[in-house]
Parts: sequence; structure tokens; C-alpha cells
Amino acid sequence: MQHEHGGAPDTSQIEDVQAPLLEDLLSPEEKKGFIEKTKNIIKSWFPKVNFSDLGPISIGKKGAAKGEMVVLGPKGGETQIFKKGKDKGFRKQFTDSFSSFLGPRYEQIEMERLDVEAKEQQKRLDEAQKQQQEAEKIAEKRDEELREIENLRQQTERTQARIDALQEDHGSNLESEAEPQRLKLLKKNHRTELENKKKEVTALEKQAKKTKGTKDKVSRERAKLDEIVKKINQVEERFYSTKPLEDLNQREAELRQQNAEDQAVIDDTNTPSSEKEAARDRIEERIEELARLQTQIAEREEAMPLHERIKEIFRKHGVTVTSILLAAGVTIGVVVSSITKGLKTTGEAMANGLKEMAAKLGSMLPGLIGQVASFLFNTAAKAVGFLAEHTWLIILAVVAFLFEKYIKKRR
Repeated sequence: MQHEHGGAPDTSQIEDVQAPLLEDLLSPEEKKGFIEKTKNIIKSWFPKVNFSDLGPISIGKKGAAKGEMVVLGPKGGETQIFKKGKDKGFRKQFTDSFSSFLGPRYEQIEMERLDVEAKEQQKRLDEAQKQQQEAEKIAEKRDEELREIENLRQQTERTQARIDALQEDHGSNLESEAEPQRLKLLKKNHRTELENKKKEVTALEKQAKKTKGTKDKVSRERAKLDEIVKKINQVEERFYSTKPLEDLNQREAELRQQNAEDQAVIDDTNTPSSEKEAARDRIEERIEELARLQTQIAEREEAMPLHERIKEIFRKHGVTVTSILLAAGVTIGVVVSSITKGLKTTGEAMANGLKEMAAKLGSMLPGLIGQVASFLFNTAAKAVGFLAEHTWLIILAVVAFLFEKYIKKRR
């Protein structure tokens, strides 16, 4: 099933309906045009959208949604559809509130389609590889038969040479002797076997013609599969790039949980080998997806403001308020200590030491205590490492501290 819009959604279309619209200055035709364009954009992102259940689309008249494209609720509420400014896309409130009516995203549908196509292509590749293996067996057997033909030919020649030698020695009395008779029978058997081998080789060569080009076919089928997999990765990357960081972290947790479940299947001695092999394949696919997902997560976290990154660290580790205070106290203490011992070089060395200490404490201390201790020292290590790379912050902090002390003395 091909996407009816001929490809991935075009985010540039959103610009046309993203700017505030003054409904009073629009003619009915212009207003209808904006509504249709909004529907087309929604359908390009959500091909299976149910507009009849979604609700009327119009231009907002209230508060922050005034002049924006909205979905009207049954009680007169207005849900803004698009984000404002440079961030092109749909508002989370819109996609969350109407997810059951919007249906799956274009990328999800496309990934499912490509996944089916990849499985079909894998079958074609497997069949081509099977044909190639058969062709290799035929070629190997033909070569073996040719070697036997050459061996039989040499044996026949040697037998004839012995017959000729006996004939020279014994002359006309040769016919009455047993050895020449045995050699002639042996020569006849060689010739019969030689002819049979030639027929077998002829049959094998006919089979080889039917399987000719299997190696090239395997290469073509593998290239097609690689291209499909490449498209899947591109669509998946595009899909993840528009998902909130929270959703990405949730997906990462799901994949890890699924891998743990499949690993339990593999480790179970009662599991049939076929199920173990299937579990290994699933784990391998998820590991590849995890690698791409973690790249997206790392890029998102890198682009986040410092305060948002700190909040995300605490949210990901699921710590309590008390743990946050403890982490802050330990972090500040370690940072102060590292400042007194030096700037960049000392800071980097200390950060590495804290990481090692975190790993050791995490393994030595039991349960939750070990996790909290490991988290605290890892957090301190990140802070020290950050300050080591940004020494100007240390200098600024020292200057601010001295300036504050000076002001207090003047007072």
C-alpha cells in the first residue's frame, strides 16, 4: 500500500496555516480553503484519520487559540492543532486528545508496509541462496565426475598399453593366455563406465544451465533487501525525531524489557531450539533499533537546556526528593573539592575516579543503597567533568564569591 500523498509528510505545508488568521477579514471561500488545507496536512501525517469523529475544524476565537486552526469540541471547546513559531508540527494536546480518531502515523503505516515487504524479500533471498547452494552442489558433482572420467581414461590407456606389451612378447599365442583376456575385459568395463560417466556429466551440465546466474541473483536480491532495510531505518529515524523525549525513553524501556523476556526464553533449557533461534533474531533486531533510538535520545538530551537535562536525569532514574537533595549535596561538595585541587586536568582525573567509584559502589552495596550511591557519584562525576571542560564557569563562580564577600564587608 503506497502512501496516497506520494511520500513522507511535508512539514513546510504547516507554515501556510501556522500564522494567526483573522477570521473577520477572511471570505467564506478563504476560510474553507484553510480548513481543507488543514485536513490535507492532517491526512498526510495520519492517513487513516476519521474526520467525522474527530470533530469540526475551524479558526479559533478564544484566548491563546484565537486565529489558530482548532478542533471544536461538543461543548464549544477549542483544541489548537499546530504548534506556534518555528517548531513545525502538531501540538501534543491535539495528538493525545484525538489519538483514537487520528489513527497511526504515516511512519508507523510505512514501517509496517516495509516490514512486510522486507519479509517477502527475505524469502526471495532465501530461495535464491538455496538455488545458489544447489548450483554449487551440481558444479561440485560435475567436477568430481570429470575427474573420474579422466581417471578412467588413464586406466583404459594403461590397460591397453599392457595388452600391447604382452602381444609383442607372445605374438600369436596371446589369445590363449588368461592374463590378456582379463585385461581386455577390464578395458571393456572401463569403457562402459567411462560412457556412463559422460552421460552423467551431460545431465549435470543441463542442470547447471538451469541454475546459471544464481550468484548474481543472490546479489540482486540481497541489494533489494538492503535497500528496504535502509528505508525502514530512515522512516524510523524520521518517526523518532518527531516524538517527545519521554516517549523515546519509554520505547527504550519497552525494547529492553522485551529483550529480557526473550533472553529468558533462550536461557530456559526446556525451550525448543526453533523458539530460541527466533528469540535471538528478535533480540538482534531490537539491538539495532536500540542503537538508533539511543542516538536520537543522546541528540535530544544534548540540545536540552541545562536545567531540563538535570530534570531528565532525575526523572529517568526515578529518584525521590530526598535523593535529589542528597545528590545535590554530594555534587556540590565534590565540585568544591575538585576546584581546590586544580582546574581542567585534575577535574578530568577526578571525574574518571568518581565514575570508577560509582561502578564499584553499585556492585558492592546491596539493592537500593547501591543504586543511590552509584547514581550520586555518577552525577558528581558529570558535574566535575562539565566544569573541567568549562573552566570559565569556575573562574566566574570564584569572582562572584569574592565580589559577594567584598560587598558584605563594605556594608
